[in-house]
Amino acid sequence: MTDGGTAALQRQVDALTARVRELEDRQAITQLIASYGPAVDSMSAGVIAEQFAADGVYDAGGSDPYIGREAVAGLIHGDMHQGFVHAGCAHVLSLPVIDLDGDRATAVNHSRVYLHEGQGWRLARVSANRWRLRRRDRRWEVELRTNRLLDGDPAARALLVREQGSAGA
Repeated sequence: MTDGGTAALQRQVDALTARVRELEDRQAITQLIASYGPAVDSMSAGVIAEQFAADGVYDAGGSDPYIGREAVAGLIHGDMHQGFVHAGCAHVLSLPVIDLDGDRATAVNHSRVYLHEGQGWRLARVSANRWRLRRRDRRWEVELRTNRLLDGDPAARALLVREQGSAGA
């Protein structure tokens, strides 16, 4: 193979490697976000803690944000969450729209909380979410999750707006 042929082959390999990495990153981020609902519904504090960076923040609105892994994981012990779990609930998150930028990413999605009542379930909450993530030690973790009820507040809708210049999902 000529030097030109070798260079062309290397460019193809590099392009394919970059595409595979992007697909792997998107899949890892999707899995991370999708695993939040089952973790919080099963009261798996360790799983929740591992999703967040050591200095990660969950800003759920209303009260002070949860800062740090242990505080975020500890939200499952709050009265509201305990009431949801003991009544029967499901936290269901939509597929995220992900924008990648090297070892950083932003994702937006919806979340819904269903509560068991009588013979069925009712939709209790619908929220907008913006996730800021980073890759650390070859895995993705949440730096900041901002969650707001979609109750007509423009600030909640703004969470779903993708950043200018973001790459296609």
